[in-house]
Amino acid sequence: LYVVYIAMVLFGVMNVVTSVFVESAIMSAQHYKDLIIQEKMHEKEIAMSHMKQVFRQIDFDGSGEITATEMEEFLMDPALRRYVEALGISAENTRLLFRL
Repeated sequence: LYVVYIAMVLFGVMNVVTSVFVESAIMSAQHYKDLIIQEKMHEKEIAMSHMKQVFRQIDFDGSGEITATEMEEFLMDPALRRYVEALGISAENTRLLFRL
């Protein structure tokens, strides 16, 4: 009878210890998920900032609007073209975006 009592107590203690580890792992996973979401949002903000900078550089006359001429001049400048391609946008996609 004493052996059964010891086995049950040991089983209960092991159950509590296991639940502590599982809870810790779940909390860690939630924190990791929050960090990933925060990182993606930060990357999106940086991309938006870069795109605004690109549009300001395309607008040579500072009118606040991009004309077809400004777009073509922009695409002819190798440095600016490489910059846009580094953001993951090809020259053809830029032209397509302008037509929209």
